[in-house]
Amino acid sequence: MSLDIYTLFVCELYVLGFLSIIMFFAWIGSQYDRVLGFTCLSLVFTLIAVFLSSLRSSGLHFLPVAVGNVLVMLAYGGLLNAFRRFCGKPIGTHWLLGALLWALLCCFPAFYYSLPKRVLVLCIACIACIAYTAALIQLVWLARATLKVTFWPAQLLLWIHLLFHLARLFLDSAIPSTLPGAIGGSNFSIYVILESILFVIGLTFTILAMVNERMQSVLKHASMHDPLTSVWNRRALFNEAEKIVVRCRRQNRPFSAILFDLDHFKSINDRYGHQQGDQILIHFCDIVRGLIPAEGRFARLGGEEFAAIIPAAATEAEAWCETIRREVCASQPNSIAYSVSIGFATVTHQQQGFDDLLALADKALYHAKASGRNRIAQHPVTAGIS
Repeated sequence: MSLDIYTLFVCELYVLGFLSIIMFFAWIGSQYDRVLGFTCLSLVFTLIAVFLSSLRSSGLHFLPVAVGNVLVMLAYGGLLNAFRRFCGKPIGTHWLLGALLWALLCCFPAFYYSLPKRVLVLCIACIACIAYTAALIQLVWLARATLKVTFWPAQLLLWIHLLFHLARLFLDSAIPSTLPGAIGGSNFSIYVILESILFVIGLTFTILAMVNERMQSVLKHASMHDPLTSVWNRRALFNEAEKIVVRCRRQNRPFSAILFDLDHFKSINDRYGHQQGDQILIHFCDIVRGLIPAEGRFARLGGEEFAAIIPAAATEAEAWCETIRREVCASQPNSIAYSVSIGFATVTHQQQGFDDLLALADKALYHAKASGRNRIAQHPVTAGIS
């Protein structure tokens, strides 16, 4: 089956225009996310470059060869910016190098009027398609920790694009084509158009998916963590506690629920100010996070109240609580002394859940505070695990 190059050319213009509109509204809808903004700019540059490439059949040379390919380089640079912003890296001037080098090369007639040399540079030069695509692959690799779903689709798409341009180096004869709309000006143009259509469609939706995945990750993190101390919040703690309870029951291991309350915290706020009070909360969380077992979970319930669950028997839990209490007493962040009261309860039968233990730990905490604060209280253990 033969493909009509002019039909493909028109299809590419339509696809690029439609994707540019989609990306523009996605950019606005995302509150001007710079990743989507640079991607939109790249699509617009590509759209103009593709249109200018068709002017070669009309006898024009400067617009398709010089301006059109400069815009292609700027389009790749825009993608480089999009991926750098996604990885949290500064933009810099890297994205302009390809366009500037192409413009400089076009100042030399030996390059400007030689199609084979232009195709060769466009395919293999460090500032051309291969180098830019390789840079995008590297940036996606750096962002792999945040891309649980879209990492491999993005890698696959970029590697296919890279291998296509490597193959073009050996397959493009660079023989001028008289057919209208030839992007590269050669008989290989039909494959360039077809690949670029598939690439821009795939890349556009991959970037949208990457940005969406990142946003979902950010929102999930925000919904599960306390914004001040960055520890788990109540909802996250209860979700994680259910998993720990199930695992401990399956392994026939004990677990304990612990409640913490910073003593006289209101007086610290009144005396030193809320900013120093916030620092005390952060300092306390840092202490607990540094001491909590790998399988344990710790969270801020609200105000100066915190909770934890650890897979440990009463003796181990008491020792751990005492270590925390001593660490808090020994530390004086910003020359401010403070203490903590702790209540805990350990499971006594298989039917007890985290909610049940937390209620018992709350009673123990009340006893610790009523007994003078800065101490640990354990809810009575009546029996071992059955």
